[in-house]
Amino acid sequence: MENLLIKVCNMGIAAGWLILAVLLLRLLLKQMPKSMRCILWGFVGIRLSCPWSVETVLSLIPSAQTISPNIVYQMKPTIHSGILELNQVVNPILSESFAATEFQSANPLQIWIFGASIVWIAGFVLIMAYAAISLFRLNRRVRESVRWKENLYLCDRIDTPFVLGLVHPRIILPSAMEEEQSMYVIAHEKAHLERYDYVWKLFGFVLLAVYWFHPLCWAAYWMFCSDLELACDERAIRGYDLNSRKAYATALLECSVNHSNRAAYPLGFGEINVKERVKNVLNQKKPAFWMVLVSSLACILAAMCFLTNPRPETEVFGYRYSVEEIVYDAPQYSYMFGPDTKLVYELAKDATLTETGSSSSEIAFSPWGVRGTAVRIKLTYENFDQYVENMIGINLIQDISASLRQENKKAWYVVSSEEENKIFYYILLQKNGDIYLTYGYERGIGMEEDNSNIRWIFKLSKGDRL
Repeated sequence: MENLLIKVCNMGIAAGWLILAVLLLRLLLKQMPKSMRCILWGFVGIRLSCPWSVETVLSLIPSAQTISPNIVYQMKPTIHSGILELNQVVNPILSESFAATEFQSANPLQIWIFGASIVWIAGFVLIMAYAAISLFRLNRRVRESVRWKENLYLCDRIDTPFVLGLVHPRIILPSAMEEEQSMYVIAHEKAHLERYDYVWKLFGFVLLAVYWFHPLCWAAYWMFCSDLELACDERAIRGYDLNSRKAYATALLECSVNHSNRAAYPLGFGEINVKERVKNVLNQKKPAFWMVLVSSLACILAAMCFLTNPRPETEVFGYRYSVEEIVYDAPQYSYMFGPDTKLVYELAKDATLTETGSSSSEIAFSPWGVRGTAVRIKLTYENFDQYVENMIGINLIQDISASLRQENKKAWYVVSSEEENKIFYYILLQKNGDIYLTYGYERGIGMEEDNSNIRWIFKLSKGDRL
């Protein structure tokens, strides 16, 4: 359950960037055809529902996996938002608040995420139950409706027309509706059926129930429902003259209803954002060619930039590495690694660091396997140099650590969770293309001072692609 919640959170965070992009495009391209707005919301639906995505260099999603699935096992939990400044603000707070100690039987974050998963499922069940009860009550109200013709039904117990049903959708009309008014209403509801809007709105509501904790998803659902109606109006009044559009707008006003308690309500004629729809109907014009072209390009760019995941750092991740050189080893531990005992590492595309062993079976103080997920950081004296100096207490190797930090292009931090004294790593990509890996032990948990230390610094040699 916890892994599922983390996956949903990561998908929601990635989709949040797309939602913001769609909201911005709606603001910048106000004359965009409303049907293209619906296409953009369709992209959001894909992003929220599809757990996989292709990787491209065009992606503007900072990180496809902000929360690592292994975060509940980390001694000092961290996130990887893809935004360095945000990581630097959030991670110290997260690590301090949820750091595990040797006296605890479970990681505090693991308990919190388990509790959050229960709340998440409860929220989903409540929202879906609300929708089911609402639709059940509505079906009871219209069960005595009388068929008029085709899929049109008349009902005495409703005051606004709507589409009801999924497999065999029906158009339900109030019995007291005037014939002239019903002509425009039927045109609108038939446009909904032709566009399969009743399917897309249900799909959107289910996604909203899944992501009920995501504020941007609530905003997206409201905007999506509004754009759905605007696009349907555009289709229904296609070819209407000004007088017909005025009559259509009048029908909208007369059929308008309070939407405050109708989040799960079927597609109703006067259901959403009537004021904007009336203005749009009265000012309806055929969109200029350049606007259609710009809108189409905007949709294509949005898909390319926000439906895809960012490629991992191709110069680092996705390869197997061997130790080319031992740049530094703490004097008291220099015997452990040599030409015959060099370690082998794998840096997967998903930023996972795996220690696959060494050429000597005698080195068994650290079990091989997945060590953790790399999180982007910025090297400082406090989080790098001092950890090397802590090992020997004097600054004999300060030139090495300072040089590595000053010539560093990008850096990542990995902490394992298997050992009592947590192993932590830095992966360093230097400005000249060299790649280094540090190996140390994290001893700062529960202590007044951070006594973590880096015992080895390896220069890596890139091998086969994974």
